[in-house]
Amino acid sequence: MNSNNEDSGAHRDGNDNIGGAADSAKENKKAIKHEVILLVSKWCEECVPADRVWKTLFDERKDFTYRLIDVSEPEGRRISISLYIRSVPSTIIDGKLSYVGIPTKEDANELLS
Repeated sequence: MNSNNEDSGAHRDGNDNIGGAADSAKENKKAIKHEVILLVSKWCEECVPADRVWKTLFDERKDFTYRLIDVSEPEGRRISISLYIRSVPSTIIDGKLSYVGIPTKEDANELLS
C-alpha cells in the first residue's frame, strides 16, 4: 500500500478534495435559503404541533435548515432574551422573530418565500 496516498484510486478535484465532496457541499450550500429555529419549552403543548409543521415542510422542501431549541437551554435563553421573546412556540427565520404560535403549513411556506 502506498503510504503517501498518491495513487489511492479516489477522484480528486482541483482543490484536492476526494470524490467531488466540495462540489456536493457547494450545491447543498446554494440550496439552503433560510435558517429556521423553533423556540419551544418542555411544558408547551402547542410546541409539538408547531414542530410537526416545520418538520413536515422541511421534509418536503429541504431548502432551509431547521433547529428545535428549548428556551431552558443556554442557547434558547440567549435567543429569547436578544429577541425579546416571551411566548413559545416562536419561529425565528434568519435571526428575526417571524411567527408566534402554531403556523399552518401554508403560513410557514409563505414565511419562507
